[in-house]
Amino acid sequence: MIGRKPEFVCIGAQKAATTWFHRVCQARSDIWVPPFKEVHFFDHKFCPENRRWIEAGLVRGVERAAERHRKNAREKRGEPPDGAYLAYLDSLLEQPAFNGTWYKRVFSRAPDRLKCLDVTPEYSTLSEEGVDFLAHFLKGSRFIYILRDPADRAVSQLKMNLTRRKIRPKTEAAWMKHAKDPVIANRGDYKTYVPRWRARFSDLHLLFLAYGDVRERPREVMRSFEAFAGLDREDPWGLTRVIHRGGTLEVPESVHDYYQQVFADQRQFLVEEFGADFAGRL
Repeated sequence: MIGRKPEFVCIGAQKAATTWFHRVCQARSDIWVPPFKEVHFFDHKFCPENRRWIEAGLVRGVERAAERHRKNAREKRGEPPDGAYLAYLDSLLEQPAFNGTWYKRVFSRAPDRLKCLDVTPEYSTLSEEGVDFLAHFLKGSRFIYILRDPADRAVSQLKMNLTRRKIRPKTEAAWMKHAKDPVIANRGDYKTYVPRWRARFSDLHLLFLAYGDVRERPREVMRSFEAFAGLDREDPWGLTRVIHRGGTLEVPESVHDYYQQVFADQRQFLVEEFGADFAGRL
């Protein structure tokens, strides 16, 4: 099984339309994506605290991909499932996993005529050592970093975290306890992470997109990506589709106010780094 590396990597940020980007690119005729959205190769290597849930997520991702394939074979083709494809999925669970050979195997099913894409938001928070390794390992690849207003991004992540854990805080103190989760602040620490990536990649290899543009002008966002990636123009299925809605959990104004204060310096950094016009579209 001959492996390969991805030509494009969407590194984040979390809760900044990366699922939309993944699904729209999946629907294109010139891009191949893995059978599960987030590969987690680089953060598994450099963020040991993530390894347990990353490894569990790989098992779930492979199982779901296999079940989807079997279901599609039954419902659409009425034929037996592709044994070679199922064997490929099984191979992703073989040890050792999450090394360079494994990463290249993930993309081994891609036809030569297609470009490969890895969408893993946790990559944006890699350490200096991690970004150095990635820059060497993926020399020549191009990276997409979608930025979202830091306070709005934090609210969205808080809602996601609580919904997944089936938690509904009853008091303001309980809300604030969850709001102060250091992981939320870390995911939105643009002051630390944006310069780290910019120091290693020029504008030819690192594209910043604004979350607000994804919501309001998705076709323009796709045109920007195509120009950056050297791809032909397409308007694939799902371009204007909302992938994740906010849900029914109502976050108190006190939490919104807290995030506005906590992330004021991050917002100012974004204005200084990208200009007021771009920052205003986040």
